[in-house]
Amino acid sequence: MNYVELTNEQRRQLIDMQQAFRVWRPAVETLDALGTMRVQTSKGSRYVYEVHSTVRKSLGRETPALKKKKADHDAQRNDLQKRVRQLDKRLAAAAPVNRALRLGSMREIVARILRLLDREQLLGSHVIVAGTNALHAYEVSAGVMISSEHVATTDADILWDTKQSLLLAATGIRKEGLMGLLRRVDKSFVADYGYNATNRDGFIVDLLCPENDDGLTMNAGSDLEAAPMTGAEWLLQSPQHEQIIIAEDGFPVRMVVPEPRTYALHKLWVSQRSDRTPIKRPRDVAHARIVGELSTKYLGLKFRAGEMPWLKKPLIQQLKLLK
Repeated sequence: MNYVELTNEQRRQLIDMQQAFRVWRPAVETLDALGTMRVQTSKGSRYVYEVHSTVRKSLGRETPALKKKKADHDAQRNDLQKRVRQLDKRLAAAAPVNRALRLGSMREIVARILRLLDREQLLGSHVIVAGTNALHAYEVSAGVMISSEHVATTDADILWDTKQSLLLAATGIRKEGLMGLLRRVDKSFVADYGYNATNRDGFIVDLLCPENDDGLTMNAGSDLEAAPMTGAEWLLQSPQHEQIIIAEDGFPVRMVVPEPRTYALHKLWVSQRSDRTPIKRPRDVAHARIVGELSTKYLGLKFRAGEMPWLKKPLIQQLKLLK
């Protein structure tokens, strides 16, 4: 079988983890955005600073108003830290249960990359997940587990929405680049011919972009280049599908992937291209069929062109074939 439905116990545990994660994530985001306030003495005077990551901003010489502002800020930060620690403990205590229930099949290395992209506010705003790993989002949405033969993979495809590249300056990735982020996850990542990154275990991360955006990088310096992907713009133009899944380490991961029907139609279209490696075509078709069936049987979606106004002609032509 291509997939099996989750048991009631698996469903209960998954829902509980998703609820906990939806509380944890905004608490962490608020804590990150809050930063810290520090006092430094210079030439006999005390000065107050705001610190956000590596950026330090002086608020001037300490005054009663600034002293109170720092006290209020510290109290808010302490409360948030306590809340995050409590939620961390809850997630950590549940991780062994999640693994025992076999709720997660996404490789830990992929999960760690996505968590960092999410924390850096890149996931969903600048990049989405494509390729085989997107199946994890669709299976959780449908309440099933797809057979391991279909989801097993040694790479991760990250699809970059290059139209949002001007907004990257606000995230700080302009200096670090994708390679810098990957090395935060695993220091062994190295650029392989400029178009993908590989770690010492042979796991590959591909940065992909639409075909008309050849040679773009995420930062102005030396970084991983985005490789043009056939039909990538069609995936980016579709509505985003968001889901919270469990990785193989037992912890939640937020995923943002293309709308499932669009993904299925694109996979089927790719399988028919003359430049597609023959050995990959059956897997493309299998993924298209599985996601197509999950879309109609569990997600209540219909493969009607009128209900998908974002579809381009090449994908519309796949509708009858997929059915």
